[in-house]
Amino acid sequence: MSELKEKFQAKLDNAKLKLDEVKASTAASLDETKLKVNEGVAKAKTSFSELKEKADAKKLELELSAAEYKENRNLEKAKKRAEHAEEYATTCILMVDASIVEAENAMAEAILAEAEVYDLDTQ
Repeated sequence: MSELKEKFQAKLDNAKLKLDEVKASTAASLDETKLKVNEGVAKAKTSFSELKEKADAKKLELELSAAEYKENRNLEKAKKRAEHAEEYATTCILMVDASIVEAENAMAEAILAEAEVYDLDTQ
């Protein structure tokens, strides 16, 4: 019986050793897995941070682009307003010039009419 007990004890000891090896292996695998997960989380956080930075930069770029577009649009409006004002001023100057010519013609006609009156009066 002691021989049977020794065999049983040997198998039990062998099983304990294998169990300890499996525990150690599992603990090592668990530690390795935790390390990989932590690395993945850190990488994901870094990737997220990079993406957030890119998104923020793109947002700022779009805001600046929109502001520049508005400024250019306002500039274009101001340019058109200036062109219209210049055209109006040119038209007014042409009207003044035409009025001066008309006034000169009216004065000449008045002088001719006075001369005619003088001629008719002195006859």
